[in-house]
Amino acid sequence: MKDIFIGVDFGGTRIKLGLVNEGKILADSNIEAASALTFEERLVDIAVQMRRMLAGGKYRLTGIGFAFPGIVNFYSGQILSRYVKYPGAENVDLNAWADKHFGVPMVVENDARAALIGEWQHGAGRGSDNLVLVTFGTGVGTGVLIHGKPLRGKNFVGGNLGGHSTINFEGNICNCGNIGCVESESSTWALTKLARESAEYPTSKLAEVEVIDFKSLFETAEKGDPLAVKLKDRCLKVWSLCVINLVHAYDPDKVIFGGGIMKSSHIILPYIKEMLDKHAWINASDVELEVAAEPEYAGILGVYELLKQKTH
Repeated sequence: MKDIFIGVDFGGTRIKLGLVNEGKILADSNIEAASALTFEERLVDIAVQMRRMLAGGKYRLTGIGFAFPGIVNFYSGQILSRYVKYPGAENVDLNAWADKHFGVPMVVENDARAALIGEWQHGAGRGSDNLVLVTFGTGVGTGVLIHGKPLRGKNFVGGNLGGHSTINFEGNICNCGNIGCVESESSTWALTKLARESAEYPTSKLAEVEVIDFKSLFETAEKGDPLAVKLKDRCLKVWSLCVINLVHAYDPDKVIFGGGIMKSSHIILPYIKEMLDKHAWINASDVELEVAAEPEYAGILGVYELLKQKTH
């Protein structure tokens, strides 16, 4: 019977689960985020899915880890911030839930910080102890590792709010309440609004797209659509300035990039390198830019590593 760990990564549209044994993913599954349900209701479905994955009696569960898209007290295991996709998560005692339903210890960490730990131990960050991770997607997530220790800070926001740093002081109010955030200027949830506010929108091919995401934006820009090209360039510039700010703040060996949009890394990374050379205090050659090696499982592998650290 193998000792097994289950990691649960709460994404914007899907919740991923993975069985981990000695740092290897043995099996995975996923369910919808289903934001119409409360967090407690989602946990019921997660427990059912976990039991399915453990069925057959060949595994012995030793721990559970949650990678959650919000501010988290790693030490107490408490989710501190509200998140619209998982209503009520801040009111749930996850330690008690794991003990009641599975009789095992639990760890919870911010999803970007967990992904950073996963990449550090199992992916693109191996061999470096000073790292920044940035994920572009529904939002913009960041995590920071300094001298081999994840940055958390007094209120557990350390390194996590790169996506909510102001990039345009005359910009719109972000959904977080701040002004002109990286996220409100260049994330999936902002794209449709940015497109529809443009005078070019009615004649743009983007007006025919049901959901404007980065895939449709880059594809439409590739065909020469003027508005798509303008929005793509805007996102590239905002992302580059975000990375420059992170490099200035944390001076890492390496910046690791995650998110589905990195399928276009051949466009994104050269642009960021050029911007670093033009506008940063260091040259692009002084910091490595790499695509995440474990984009699907970094968060799960990260909470696996963190539970080992917490229980030993």
